[in-house]
Amino acid sequence: MNDAPGRAAPADPHFVGRSYTSTVVNSAQIPGGGPLQVSFPAANRISLTAGCNRHIGELQVDGPLLRLGALASTMMACPGPRAQADDWITSFTSEPLTWYSVGQALVLVGPDAQVLLTEKYS
Repeated sequence: MNDAPGRAAPADPHFVGRSYTSTVVNSAQIPGGGPLQVSFPAANRISLTAGCNRHIGELQVDGPLLRLGALASTMMACPGPRAQADDWITSFTSEPLTWYSVGQALVLVGPDAQVLLTEKYS
């Protein structure tokens, strides 16, 4: 289960207002091919989608860890393999994610997968 963020930590300016799209997923692949899209719309907030529903929730940046609170989700019925993309997100975010950045890229490491994401510019 996700670790509840509890008291909000100061926002990490590295993330606020940025959006990323996956380019490489190692290990557990995203059903339907993804991509994983991650955005940080405001301080201590995260939004994710892997091709089906959007998941939104609280975020605490704790050094090299991203701790997600309970995620709310849209409830669309998605056809074919994309129907399992939400389960992939649930599994991927079931524990705090280790993160690091390399240039304009963000790497997220979860219990079953490592994802390389590149920044998306508006």
